[in-house]
Amino acid sequence: MSQLFCRTFLLLCSAALPLSATAAPWYRVEMLLVAYEDESLIEQELWPEVLETSATGEHESGSLLTETATTPDYTWWLSPSRYQQLHHALFAGFGFIRIPKAEWPAPLQPLAELKLANEAERINKRSDMNVIWHQAWVEPIQEEGQAIRHTINVRLQDKLDIQVTGRFELHRSRYLHINTDLQVQHYELQAPAELSALSLPANDNRADYRSDLLAQSEIKASLAVDLPTPIRAARVQQSRRMRSNELHYIDHPMLGIVLNIVPVERAEDL
Repeated sequence: MSQLFCRTFLLLCSAALPLSATAAPWYRVEMLLVAYEDESLIEQELWPEVLETSATGEHESGSLLTETATTPDYTWWLSPSRYQQLHHALFAGFGFIRIPKAEWPAPLQPLAELKLANEAERINKRSDMNVIWHQAWVEPIQEEGQAIRHTINVRLQDKLDIQVTGRFELHRSRYLHINTDLQVQHYELQAPAELSALSLPANDNRADYRSDLLAQSEIKASLAVDLPTPIRAARVQQSRRMRSNELHYIDHPMLGIVLNIVPVERAEDL
């Protein structure tokens, strides 16, 4: 009876510990942003040419933290070798009981090996979509209030001129979660209006004709830079619950998100 009581007491004590006292699990995260380029499907919905407000400048229920909110500083993770002996002490100071092993890559740094490279290649072979961003990294995913903010600013010039900006966060409670606050902007390239105003001279004098033609060709060369004109925009603001070791897909008419999160216990897991 006494042994059973002791075990029950210890179990209750461990359950009563705050979340901040538990170890932050380490995960290998791989993520793809897939830009859709089939305008016949995209135009089935009505989109604004541009968004009136920036995706990063608001604070709404379920959205990510604003830029002015207080967030932890994790920049020291980007160069742990600089701290050497202080490395472990710094992690412990931030409440991480589990310290990354020496053979693991530095946290938050892009990994060279992309396990979804074949999937990305198959997507790029399609005519209606293209991978606009693809990265993998190791991250200690934490509780929502301590989540690490990842910023995005990428551009693809293919069938369409597409730019994706904003941010996303990963956090954990009972399950893993992702919050996205991304802005997708489509452009089309248009020649400057000055080009349409240029015309061949109505002049019978061959010398004048050649000089005028040369002058106009020089003007056209100086103006021959297509200007991006916004044609449609969308905000991809979603929150999704996930499980580790599963491939997750978040869909939107203008942007797809493919995400795979795997716990890291050994170097072989990477």
